[in-house]
Amino acid sequence: MKGSYIDKLFQEEPAGTFSHGHVFINAPDIVSTEQETLDGYWHCDIARDDKLTWTEKVYELFGLANETPVAREWAVERYAEPSRSALATVRTYALNRKLGFLLDAAINPEGGGNRWIRVLAVPIVAKGSVRVVGLHGLKRLL
Repeated sequence: MKGSYIDKLFQEEPAGTFSHGHVFINAPDIVSTEQETLDGYWHCDIARDDKLTWTEKVYELFGLANETPVAREWAVERYAEPSRSALATVRTYALNRKLGFLLDAAINPEGGGNRWIRVLAVPIVAKGSVRVVGLHGLKRLL
């Protein structure tokens, strides 16, 4: 992903932004980010009841109008089995161990049909703590 948004985050963040490898201690600003054509960026604020923030591309992947309020439960229900189970497993493992993950998953977007997406997630830990307060990453159509 040379030159991608995620690559830029790892290259441009000030010292101390990551602790223990590639774990954010500051949530990246996805709202003002210029998007690449294939990637949609997302953030899940675990500290605030799993509040989701998506860029326009993620809304498109899930078949929703931009800025539609989305509950995490609704988004998870869009994952087809066994992708939904795989997501739950890797997410739990990642949160417990403060690790990122990459998952190829089948989803059923609003309006019908199905598609495959790639999900990249990186944990965000509270500054001065070991508690994971969020996940951040990208979703891309495969």
